[in-house]
Amino acid sequence: MSNFFNSARFARLWRAHWAESWRDYAWFVGIMVMINLITILISFTTDTEHTFSQFHFGSQVQWYVGGLLVSAMVFSGRYFKHMVNPGASLITLMRPASVFEKWLLAFVFIGILFPLAYTLGYMLMNYPAVQLAKASYITPPLCESCSLAQQDFGFYIPFITSEMGKTGADVQRFIKMQIFFMLFLTTGQAVIAGGTVFFKRSPVLRTVLTLFLLAIFMAWIGCFPQLEIFASLNDDVLVPQGAVEYGLSIGLWLGLPVLLWAALFFHLKEREVS
Repeated sequence: MSNFFNSARFARLWRAHWAESWRDYAWFVGIMVMINLITILISFTTDTEHTFSQFHFGSQVQWYVGGLLVSAMVFSGRYFKHMVNPGASLITLMRPASVFEKWLLAFVFIGILFPLAYTLGYMLMNYPAVQLAKASYITPPLCESCSLAQQDFGFYIPFITSEMGKTGADVQRFIKMQIFFMLFLTTGQAVIAGGTVFFKRSPVLRTVLTLFLLAIFMAWIGCFPQLEIFASLNDDVLVPQGAVEYGLSIGLWLGLPVLLWAALFFHLKEREVS
């Protein structure tokens, strides 16, 4: 049996993790559903003009992105919650599975299954709300921007739908920004998960404090991530010049999440050895 990866052993690890964690996941999903449902109800009950701007396409994008970003960071910080307790941490680390299998299970649950589950839940809950808002929409009598057509209530599905009337360069820019968000999301997930394993005491607090100090340091030296490979925010922004700079920018955004997820692997290996 391989000490690196064995499918039967990984399946047993998956079943063991699910058996002890499904109740926590069910509570987490239930809380998310309640928050989303309350937000939908508030959006309907407080809109006395029946414009339902919260359900316009652009607002749907912000709704999806904001909800996924916050909930994914919380989920990432809770995945290794057993590492905080010395006894539970010892049991988790001594499970008959390789470090790679434990890392792979974390990556699948945090980086793949959670975003997919969130997207599915968002679609099931928000699609009926958007259709109801579209049917109840009333064009404001003094709205110049609404005189040509009804507001865009097209339902937002990541990487599939785009805003009404947008074609060509605008659609490409929108797709690039979604790619940037997914890279940013998986980077953040890796940072939070890695911090909860690396720090043995108050891991979430120390991880957040480290990120805060890093952000202050970057702002102080004037170093900010290069975003122009995804989209220029205005006409004054200079796009990367030359294939080398463009390639380095792509390498940074593709390589950073890979390095951070790899760091999580070595953090797990270090905790298991120690």
